Formats: sequence, structure tokens, C-alpha cells
Amino acid sequence: MKPDNLERRLERQPVRSVPPVWRAEILTAAENRSDPLAEQPTARWIARCCEWLWPCPEAWASVAATWLLILAINLTVGSTPGSAVRNSAPLTPQLVRAVIEERRLLTQLLSPFAADVAEPPKPPGLAPRSERQPLFLAA
Repeated sequence: MKPDNLERRLERQPVRSVPPVWRAEILTAAENRSDPLAEQPTARWIARCCEWLWPCPEAWASVAATWLLILAINLTVGSTPGSAVRNSAPLTPQLVRAVIEERRLLTQLLSPFAADVAEPPKPPGLAPRSERQPLFLAA
């Protein structure tokens, strides 16, 4: 059946009214029913979030997926920043002496370079033109 034929058949049928009993039941049910979003704050919150995220849902979904991935990785690793220190063995006097010796040797090795870093080169002062040295020589 073509859509045009269906429309013609529907136009020819008389419009029946809703039985008064049904109409009364439908209206009372509609009046007694309140807004489902008003009763459920979580549903209202979800509806507002959907409205806010609507301009680009794919981008927001990818951001959410990234955060969930980061959270999952952090939960699987399961270590806190201080847990490595707490789980390590206590420092022995030998270890403390070795660290002090290592720092002393490192200071000795870096001392020639530390002087260069500590004092930046001074810019040349302005002198009379007759005392200025040429910056380059031509051969």
C-alpha cells in the first residue's frame, strides 16, 4: 500500500472521540503524577549534565575515559608516595658514611666548574675610543 493511499483511507474514516471514562482516568493520572525529575535529584543532575555536555559529547566522553584510565592505573599501582620510604630498610651507619663520602667526592669533582657557574662574566666597561681593543682583526 502506498503512503498516498493510506492517507486517503485515514481521511475518509470518521474521528472517534475518547470515551469519557478513559478521558477522566487519563486526566486524573496526569494531574496526580508529578515531574519525575523533581522527585529524583540524581535524574535532574544527569539531565543538566547532558544538556551541558551536548555541544560535543564525543570530546567529553574521551576526557571522561581518560580520567577513568588514569584512576584505574593509580588504583592498580597501589603505592603512596611515602610507601617506598616506609618499606625500605633502615639506614645503617655504613650507608650514611658512604653517602657523605659520595657527596664529598662529587663536590671535589665539580668545584672547578662551580666557580665558573657562580660568577657570571662581567661585561666590559666603556673605555675611551683610543683604548678600545678591536673585536676582530682582519688579515
